[in-house]
Formats: sequence, C-alpha cells, structure tokens
Amino acid sequence: MGLFRQIYCKRGAIMSKQEKEMRESFDFQVKNLLASRDKFLKKDDSLRVGLESEIAIHARSSDSELVQKRDAIIADNSDFTDVELGASQIEIRTPPIDLLSTNGMSSLTGIYKQRFFNVLDSARKHGVGILRIGANPFLPTIKTPRTDKPKYRLVPDFYNRNRDPYLDTMIGLGKNQINIGDAAIVSLFQSFQVNLEANSLADACDKMNRSLVIAPYLLAFSGNARYLRCQDAKIQDARMIGWAASHDIRTFCDTKLQDLRILSWEKSFDVRPKRNKDWQNELRVGLPSRYFRDMADYLHRAGSFPFILYDPQSALAISIGLTWLDTRTKFIDDSAIVELRLPSTQPTIKEEMVLMLIYIGRLHYSQMTNEALLPINIVQENRLSAMIYGLERPLWFLNKNDLPVKLPAKEGLITELEKALFGLNHLGLSSCLEREILDAMLNFGSPSSRLAALLNPKDNLSISDMEDALSELKMLVY
Repeated sequence: MGLFRQIYCKRGAIMSKQEKEMRESFDFQVKNLLASRDKFLKKDDSLRVGLESEIAIHARSSDSELVQKRDAIIADNSDFTDVELGASQIEIRTPPIDLLSTNGMSSLTGIYKQRFFNVLDSARKHGVGILRIGANPFLPTIKTPRTDKPKYRLVPDFYNRNRDPYLDTMIGLGKNQINIGDAAIVSLFQSFQVNLEANSLADACDKMNRSLVIAPYLLAFSGNARYLRCQDAKIQDARMIGWAASHDIRTFCDTKLQDLRILSWEKSFDVRPKRNKDWQNELRVGLPSRYFRDMADYLHRAGSFPFILYDPQSALAISIGLTWLDTRTKFIDDSAIVELRLPSTQPTIKEEMVLMLIYIGRLHYSQMTNEALLPINIVQENRLSAMIYGLERPLWFLNKNDLPVKLPAKEGLITELEKALFGLNHLGLSSCLEREILDAMLNFGSPSSRLAALLNPKDNLSISDMEDALSELKMLVY
C-alpha cells in the first residue's frame, strides 16, 4: 500500500512531509477564502456565463504525430486553447459574457463558433479531423496516450497504483465488455462545460446542489459516449462510469463492504452509506453522497482526498482541480464560478447552446421558486439510468406537491422543459432558444442513439465504419 493510500483510508496514518505541507496550506487558504466571502458578492443583475469545450483530433497517424499536430493547432490558437490529459485533446475556452447585456447571447455564441472554426481551420492545415464526441472510439482504453506533463503522469499513475487489483473494471451491457482499468482512460473523454458566475458563496453552494439534480435530465437526451475501442458498450454515456470505476481506490477500511462489489458492475463504485456527515468513503468522481450544507462543507470535502501533486501555494486550486464532480465551484479572482461538467461534447455547437440555455433556465426556475430537491439517492438513480439508458427507462421527478414520482422519461421531461422555458422567459432569454434544435434532439434521440442506429447492423466495426458514421452525424469534422 502506497503512502498516499494510507493517508486516504486511515486518517490517523503518518503523513509525508509534502502531504502535510499541502494540507496545512490548503487549510490556511480555505480559511482566508471563507473570511473574505464578501469579495464574492455581486450586487448587479448580470448573468455571466463562459464555456469550455473539449474536442479531440483524429487521423490515422502515430501517437507522436498526433501530439505534434495537436500542439501545432494549440500554438495557432494559444489565446483560447489548452492541452488536456489526452495526447490528442484540445480545450477551447470563451471569456465570461453577461447574457443579460445587449446582444449577450449572440456575442457568446459568436465567440464560441469563431474559436471552434479557428481550431478547425488549423486542424485542416495540419491534416487532421476534429472529433465532437464524448468518448474517443479509436484509441485504446488501456495505456491510453497522455499529454506529457507531470500532473498528467502523476495523477493517473497514483490511481492505477492504488486501485484494488481485484476491483471489477469491465463495463458494458451485453457481449461487449470493455476493460477500463487504467485511470488514463479519462484521456478519451470530452465534455461541454458551462461556467456560471454566482452572486455569493451561498449562491454558489445553492446552484451546485440544484445543478446536481438537473444534470441527469440533460444527460438523458444528450448522451454521446457509447463506443470505446470501436466497440458498442451499449451505454448511452460511459464517461463518468468509466471515470469513476477507474479511479476507485477505496479498500476494506473505506467501505467494509468490498465483497458486495461482485453483485453488479453498476454497484462496483457505489457502496457509500446513505448518510455521510464527514465525507468518509467518498469518490472524487460524480455525485456526492449528500448535498452540500455550505461552502465550508464543500471545501471540506474537496480537501479530504490526497493532493497527489505538490505545490503548496496552489493547494486550494489543486484540490478543486481534482474535484471531478458533476458540478463544482471554482474560484477565479473575486468570482465564485459554478461549473456544470456532466454533459458530453455534442455533435454541433447549436446542440450545446440548447443544453446551456435549458440548464440556465431550469436552474433559474429552481432558485426563484425555492424548489425542493430530490433526495440524493434518487438523483443517483436518475444519474445511472440517464447514463446507461438515456430516455429509454423511467426517471424520478417532483410532482406538484414536491413528492418524488417515477414517470416515463419523455413524459417527465415535458414538465422539466416547461420549467426551463419559464425560467428563460423570466430572464428574457426564451427567444434565444432554438426550439427546432431542441425538438430534433428529443425526437431523433441522443447522439449515442443516432450513432448506434447507423452502426448496430454491423457485427465487427472497422475504423472506416466508425469514421463514416461519425462524419455523417457531424461528430467527425474534416
């Protein structure tokens, strides 16, 4: 057992000097942040939103050639792109834009489109295509190529080294079982992230909790991560399932229920107790075991895991950066920013903007009506169902009396979308929603379903089969 693993599962274990220094620095920085909470207060009526989108390049080239071309594309667009864990991944960022300002929505959309097309132009110049999909279906799931930076070596290696060798890391429904037992599998995953500035630390905490409830509804009709290694996992969106299972380093002293993992692969990373007052037995990934009481509670959870990286001046930033929840809060200057992280990258920017607006409208409705929250265990059930089945299985919703009720997914989503539209209308943004795009997303199924409809008749998929299908659905752009 490695030293960091001892720290993780036994709070009384001897800490390394570096880990102790990181923890002390983290505690000091958290104390200062909470003491200066007034600087995060926003008294205007703005709605500042920024976007981050992860894409990947594709060509039938060697790993080293792909890295060289990826780096050249980023060099062409260095003001708004960056590397990610995957050796073929590119992150595109926009600045925060006030959507309630004159032409705010069109400005954000225009900037995002222009930056994507700048990257696409560079990709064409360097002879590669762009993948707009949540899981790269061409690369291996074991020994996945990574960006050559210290943090991208240290963090996955830590989880590979400390994960229980007997943990079941096979995922997939039906005959296609895929081994995701390498933490570097995150190199394959691309997401579309909405960054929303909060009005205060309390507002950020409230937005996080409500976003955890809303996110599975968005995922149910936008799953876009079904294929790995050109094999059909028959899971609508395997991103967070793969991430969680490959990063589970809990042991007997964490759960005392390790033997239960043989019951189901779905449960292999979800053996948390129903109530968790002090964030014991948690995964860094996905959904917390309960809602956050306040920002101090959120930060306490973030600091309960090993830091892995050593940079005391950035201890707080490192802990937040390694908080891989469906929604998290990060801090930039005097802004507390709530980041929605669950949705996969979509085939088109128009689909992503629809997701963004539905999220913003639904969140605004939830806050303005002080809507009750679904019990967290029901959110977990919704989340798993949305990831695996999309709209094909019932989901839980709140009825008019704020009681949980299970309904066919499409039926329940009608009410969810009505609430989102009410919120958008209240914000003056309802005219920005392209209803025909939303209708198409609901009527023609998720991107994963559309891709499966093209590929399912084929027993053994070739790279050409996958390239052709992705191109037809705008998931691979040349």
